[in-house]
Amino acid sequence: MSGTTITFAIFGAICVFIGVIYIGQMRERARIDKIRKTNALTERHNRMQLLLHELPPQYLNNELRILVTERSIETINELSSIKNDDRLKQQISQEQVFLKQLREKKPKFKPVIVQNEAKAKDVRVLLESLSRFVQNLNKRKRLDANSTKKYLNHIDFSICQSKADLFTARAETANKAGKPRVAIHNYHNAIESFKTLTNNPQATKTVAQFKVKIKELEQSAEQQKSVQGTPESTGENKEWDSFLKSDDDWQKKNDYE
Repeated sequence: MSGTTITFAIFGAICVFIGVIYIGQMRERARIDKIRKTNALTERHNRMQLLLHELPPQYLNNELRILVTERSIETINELSSIKNDDRLKQQISQEQVFLKQLREKKPKFKPVIVQNEAKAKDVRVLLESLSRFVQNLNKRKRLDANSTKKYLNHIDFSICQSKADLFTARAETANKAGKPRVAIHNYHNAIESFKTLTNNPQATKTVAQFKVKIKELEQSAEQQKSVQGTPESTGENKEWDSFLKSDDDWQKKNDYE
């Protein structure tokens, strides 16, 4: 075998070796990219589902709920294209049925009362996530400016409303317990929750309703104060009348003697 032949044979072997390594690296890179994309799509789909099923329904209107559901279906379809799983196909079918109901029947969902600060914080985190979702759609030219503004206004109101709802629940509890002053304090806090939305008509209307309740509670507190003062006054009058009667009896006894 000549030296030239040996040289070409070694060069060919090196090329084959490099090619095998390159193909192996490409496959590994593709595998990693698939895992990364699968994880990203799964996380995105989970966020959509949290918005639809964990966020108290009163903070989502039907348009936003449809928007999120459409994006959820789109995401799970992408996921299904790279991950063959019958559960994903079943999920797609369920979400398509849900989307059809939203579009055709426009169902009403029962409000879920926010009763503690931890839950209120979770609600705000979800709403902030929804806000970023809407803004991202707008940046990608998938949502027009007018719709974006309308949706963001609703979300901003919902964020403030979630804060106010916590104080409202506390106010109602205090009022039922016969503590109108505590209720008034919580309604003032509820009003403070809307301080960033001075130009929002819905916020203005809600604040006006709180002010009416405060006025009613102030009247109730005054009546309560008046009622609490009455027994003491009545008791004092009875005691004084009793004293005067005893004094009259004593005078009558002296006159008789």
